[in-house]
Amino acid sequence: MGVVIVVMNHKGGVGKTTVTVNLGHALTRRNMDVLVVDCDTQANASDMLLQGEPSGDSMYELYGSSGDYNPADCIYHTDYERLFCLPNVPETSGLEPTMITGDTSANLAILRTRLRQYAQDNFDVVLIDCPPNMGFFVISALYAADFAIVPVWAGSSFSIKGLTNAIELINGIKSHGNPDLRFLRLLINGVDRRTSMGRIGIDQIRKFFKGDQVFHTMIPTNAVFQRAEHEQKTIIRYDPTATGSRAYRELAQEVIDICNLKA
Repeated sequence: MGVVIVVMNHKGGVGKTTVTVNLGHALTRRNMDVLVVDCDTQANASDMLLQGEPSGDSMYELYGSSGDYNPADCIYHTDYERLFCLPNVPETSGLEPTMITGDTSANLAILRTRLRQYAQDNFDVVLIDCPPNMGFFVISALYAADFAIVPVWAGSSFSIKGLTNAIELINGIKSHGNPDLRFLRLLINGVDRRTSMGRIGIDQIRKFFKGDQVFHTMIPTNAVFQRAEHEQKTIIRYDPTATGSRAYRELAQEVIDICNLKA
C-alpha cells in the first residue's frame, strides 16, 4: 500500500511546488509509481506537469461533485514515466466558502474518503502540493495524509514560531481527525552557503529542531532551477548532472528509507 505525503508551509516562496514536482520525478527514478495531487488553486504543479489546464475533470469535480466520485476520472499520465497528476484549476477556489459553511467535518474529509484508498492502492507515493496558508484545502489534505513535509527557505527571514505552528497543526490534526498523520521532516530548501544569511538560516533550523525533524539532504539554489521551470521541466530532466538533480535523487532515497517504502 502506498503512502500519502503532504508538502505544506503557510509561508509562500519556500518552493513547495518545486519540491513536490521534483521529488515526485526523483521517486519515479527509484522505481516508484507517483501521483502528484495539486491542492493549490494557483495550479502551478498542474501547469508544470500537464503544460496547461486539464482537458477533463480536476480537483474541482473531486471536491464539488455530489454523491460518489471515481478519482480515476481526474488523474492523468504526465510526460514522465510512472508520474501521474491530479490537477487543479482556479475555479476550485470558489468552492471553499461553501465547504466551510456547509458540513465542515464531512467536507474536510473529502480527500480522505474519495481519494486516499484509491491512491494508496494504485501508487507507491502520493505527493500533495498545498497552497501557502493553513486554510480549508491544506487541512483537507492533512486529513488524507500519512506524512507531512514542511519546506523552509534557508536564506529567508523565516519564523521559528511559524515552523512550530505548522508542526503543531499537523500534530493537532493527528489528535483530532487523522490518527495516521505524522510530521515527517523539515526540508531546508534554497541553500546558498556562500551567503551569511544562508549559513545563519541553516544554523538556526539545526539549533531549534532535533536531528530527526530535519532531512539530512538540503536542496541548493542555482540558476538551473529557474531555467528548468521556465522550460516547464523537472531539474532531473533539464540537467541530470546538476547539483540540484543530485540533491533530489538523494532526497528521494531518504524519503524511501524513512517511510520504509519498497518498489
